[in-house]
Order: sequence, then C-alpha cells, then structure tokens
Amino acid sequence: MPTNAWHVLRVEFKQTAIRVLFDGKAVIEFDDSHIAGPGAVGVWTKADSVTAFDDFSFGAFPAR
Repeated sequence: MPTNAWHVLRVEFKQTAIRVLFDGKAVIEFDDSHIAGPGAVGVWTKADSVTAFDDFSFGAFPAR
C-alpha cells in the first residue's frame, strides 16, 4: 500500500449488520448482536502510526 496517500474508510451499520469499505470495496461484513442500538462514534490508531483524518462524518445507513 502506498505511503502518503489518502484513502476512504467507511463503516455501515444496520441493526446487527456491519460492513467496512476501504476505498469503496467491501473488505469486512459480519453480524454483531452485541450492539443493542445507537451509540458513540470515534476513530482509533496505534501509537506508533502517523495518521490523519479529514472530513469525518456519520449519518443514516444507505438504502440497498
């Protein structure tokens, strides 16, 4: 993966379904019944990484 490049990371939630997209491609899809409803949203990185976030937002799950 190239360094010093911007990427789009998107996480979609609907009920127990979770889908993670990296640059528009679904890379993880699973169900997690531990999520009971709406909650907080945040980002996390490892301490030894250099990471920048831009245009962070959240909203409703898109219709399929």
